[in-house]
Amino acid sequence: MAKTTSRPKLSTARKTEATGTATPDGAADIRLIPLDQLEPSPLNVRKVAASASDDAELLASIRETGIKQNLVVHALSETRFAVDAGGRRLKALKQLADDGVIPADHPVPCLVEDERNAVLTSATKNLQRAAMHPADQFEAFDKMIADGRGEDEIALKFGVSVDLVRRRLKLARVAPEIIEQFRSGDLTLECVMAFTLTDDHDRQLAVWNAVKGGYHIHPQSIKRHLTETAHSANSALGRFVGIETYEAAGGVLLRDLFDDRASAHMENPDLLERLATEKLQAAAKPFEAAWKWVEVHLSVDYGAFRSFRAKNLNHVTLPEIRNFNALRDA
Repeated sequence: MAKTTSRPKLSTARKTEATGTATPDGAADIRLIPLDQLEPSPLNVRKVAASASDDAELLASIRETGIKQNLVVHALSETRFAVDAGGRRLKALKQLADDGVIPADHPVPCLVEDERNAVLTSATKNLQRAAMHPADQFEAFDKMIADGRGEDEIALKFGVSVDLVRRRLKLARVAPEIIEQFRSGDLTLECVMAFTLTDDHDRQLAVWNAVKGGYHIHPQSIKRHLTETAHSANSALGRFVGIETYEAAGGVLLRDLFDDRASAHMENPDLLERLATEKLQAAAKPFEAAWKWVEVHLSVDYGAFRSFRAKNLNHVTLPEIRNFNALRDA
């Protein structure tokens, strides 16, 4: 086999290196085969292409850490091999070669099997492949942050956007008890996402205890419980005070990181109402010099104005007129 060298930037897992095609019964024939001798196999059972984002993640992972699992191939000739399992890894390696990251003849660890086993091997590899559970992925990101890795580094390593990393890190801060319910299948991913409206684990668990007995747990129900004492930022009171003023006073804002169209919620109603009252009092200040008295209220019941209704002058008594004149001239 031709001797090849790889650039240090991309590592290759070396298991064994064989020089012949024959192996004892039951022994794995794993070789380092030059990349330019590998091509996709028509016997690969995976026909539906992976998403662009999945391919980008795989490309970024191989670029950073190299191939961690061998490809499975069968020989077409002495210098050509068809990849029966590992087509996406082959595609990523070819892209890295085109980009000049690795040489065209970069050595790739491959398990060489008989062509008769190609379809069985391909089907087995695809059926046995299990995606990493989202809960494990969230916590992996969180651990990487704890280890000192930045969001940009994690995004580059996995080939995803920084915004996606931030959103998944938000999920990783959900109460561990709720994450366990997610792992066990009692909660959907959408429901876990709904809990991220707040980072308060006690509040999350209180809501979970309130909804878990229901026949069907819906994300909107979780959000409704989390925001039942909060004011929408789009409400009349929220718009009057404003988000900047509210946050500057120490108010907590609940934002839905997974729905850009959703309104934020102001979680501290007492603070919001105090700020609104103070703003009303400042607006009423100029009228105090000209008016007999001024009061401010955030809301007034319609019945409160009954005593201020217009008087029918046809029924005004003389004592009432005298009293009115006295008040006017005071």
